[in-house]
Parts: sequence; C-alpha cells; structure tokens
Amino acid sequence: MKIYKTKSYWINKKNKGYFKSGEISSISSTELVIKTLFSGISYGTEKLVYSGKVPKSQKNLMKCPHQEGDFGNDIKYGYINVGRVIDGDKSYLGSNIFSLYPHQDYYKIDRNEVLVIPKKIPLTRCLLIPNLETAINAIWDTLPSAGDRILVIGAGIVGLLTAYLVSKVPGVSLFVVDKDPSKSNIAKKLGLKFLDTIPKKFDARFIYECTGDHKVLNSLKNNINVNSTICILSWYGDKKSEIALGENFFSKRARLIMSQVSKISPARSDITNQDRRKIALDILSNTDSDLDHLIEKKHINFNILDKFFSDKKNHNNFLCKVVKY
Repeated sequence: MKIYKTKSYWINKKNKGYFKSGEISSISSTELVIKTLFSGISYGTEKLVYSGKVPKSQKNLMKCPHQEGDFGNDIKYGYINVGRVIDGDKSYLGSNIFSLYPHQDYYKIDRNEVLVIPKKIPLTRCLLIPNLETAINAIWDTLPSAGDRILVIGAGIVGLLTAYLVSKVPGVSLFVVDKDPSKSNIAKKLGLKFLDTIPKKFDARFIYECTGDHKVLNSLKNNINVNSTICILSWYGDKKSEIALGENFFSKRARLIMSQVSKISPARSDITNQDRRKIALDILSNTDSDLDHLIEKKHINFNILDKFFSDKKNHNNFLCKVVKY
C-alpha cells in the first residue's frame, strides 16, 4: 500500500492551535483512505474546546467519534468532514463522502462510517448534516402538527434549520425571533417570518430555544399556552438558569425538553444515528438551493486554521464556516 503523509489540526490545551504530522501506512479490508476536500467548523462547540471551557462533567458527552487527546490537554477535535475516497474498497474509489472526522487532510476510516454523497448535491451543503441532525432530533422530540403556533428563538444555523423543517408542516404559524435584525435577510431567503423581539401576544404550542443564552428562558413565560412545550436545543455549559416555574410554567402545565443530538429521541427509538444521518443527507439532496444561504461563501484555508480561531473578528458570524483543503 502507498504511504500517505497526514497533517491534522490540534489544540494545545487552550487558545492555541498547531499542526501535527503523521502517516497512513496500512488499512484493513473494510477501511478507506479519504482525501479531505472540506471540513466544517461547528463554531459554538469548537470554540468551547479551543478556549478550554468544556465543563469537567461534560467531557465524556462531548467526545467526538475520532477525537484524539482529551479536553484540557492537547486534542484533535471536529466532526464535519467531506472528502473523496482515494484508496480501499474499489466500489468506493472516487466517491465523495461525508464523515464525522476532525480537521485533517488525509485519514482512514471504516466504510460503515461514511455516507456516499450523491453527485447532484453541492459538497459544501453536506457540511450542514450535523446541525440538520440536531434540528431533526428536535422535531422528533416535539412532533409538531397542522395548525400549531410555533416560535423559534435564535436565528443561528440550528434555529434556522429547525424553523425551516417545521415550516414545511401544513398550516403552522411560525415566527423566528432574534435580537440581531440583520438575520432577517437569511430568514427571508428561507421563506421564514422574522421578528427581532419576542412577541407579547403570541401563545405558542411549541417554542424552540436556540439562542445559547440561558437567560432567555424566563422571558418565554408569556408565550406559553396550555400544555405548551419548550424544546431547548441550546448548550449552556455550566451556566445556571433562573425560571419562574410558579407562574405560567405551572398553571399552564408547560413542559421543558432538553433535546440533545447524541441521543435519538424516544419517539424514534427504532432509528440509529447513522439512519438519522442518512435522513439529513436525503433532505439536503432533495431541497433546492435555499439552505446554501446558511453556508459561508468565504472559505478558510486549512493551513491558517489557528488564525481563524484566535481572531476575535470571526466570533460573531453565525453562518456555517468552511475549511478548504
């Protein structure tokens, strides 16, 4: 077998990155060698890892499938990768694939862990798969139906993908809310109604909390209807929320659901993570170009990846960030 030299991006404990060299010298009969074309940055999570702010209680939960090293020490992290098969099973050769692999130019992986990307779909669109899986899981956790009134709080990628999926349910009345009015342009391109403040007179059956701000929960109490469900997709880390559970939360029998992508919703317990990933790919394959508006047009060169994380001017752009190899 040919020997492949590899280059991977690592975090040096916190707030500093570096590249590590390696090689692939052998593969098993079920493994493939992948040349990475693009990787994506799941910015909220990866920024926590980069800055060393992963809570000790969550270190096992936040491990990604092909992580090397550990939080608080040197670590190779990431889980959004699109590449081309260049060695291994001949039936895969030349195929473009998606996998949950970190930022690395060449790598080997078992063929059962990859999704072959149909030729009709733009490759960078597939970088939305992990966030789309999060949105799909939230839909399964809540099961919205025709005629439901719905609020999505937070117009980041997860919020917009969740709103996009829910908006396809016939007869729903849905608003996306974000304090940043500039995000209205993206919402409009996705066919979504946008507000920059939480409406005072809109009682919702389902509220999806996607801001990442634990302080927003209490402000939702006036939008609760009888038996309303607040589905929390945000990651608050170790921050503590204060909620007036004795007001509308109690009298209107509100439910709080923590929707977490690493576990399949109980409503779809017969489905595996790989099945859900295939569903996400199928959605991206059969949608038009609307969702491409969520992808950053300006790409990041893999060789300067650490400059991206260390430069504070990159912290506010919420679009899917594309690393090009």
